[in-house]
Amino acid sequence: MDTTTSNKKKFDTESAKAQDQVLDAIKQSQDATLQFVQAWSEGVTKLTSSLPELPTLPAVAALPKPDELSDQFFGFAQKLMTAQQDFVKKLIAVLPSRDVAAK
Repeated sequence: MDTTTSNKKKFDTESAKAQDQVLDAIKQSQDATLQFVQAWSEGVTKLTSSLPELPTLPAVAALPKPDELSDQFFGFAQKLMTAQQDFVKKLIAVLPSRDVAAK
């Protein structure tokens, strides 16, 4: 195995490790947040269950639900990431090759 291949393999391995560590940290943070929000939500539900029901406003009922907003946001984000990925691939395609850059 030549040095270039060895270096690339080492870079790929280290890059994958770093990505995994970041994703694990994000998942841990998300789990902690979910536990906190669930406990808070249960507390609020217990506290407010004895309160009289408040009137609802028609304008509020017409607003999108949180899961609908989430779907819209992440649908847009996915389209944006796809567009960015396509752009970067096209950009790389028009860059000079390594052979030309090495001269």
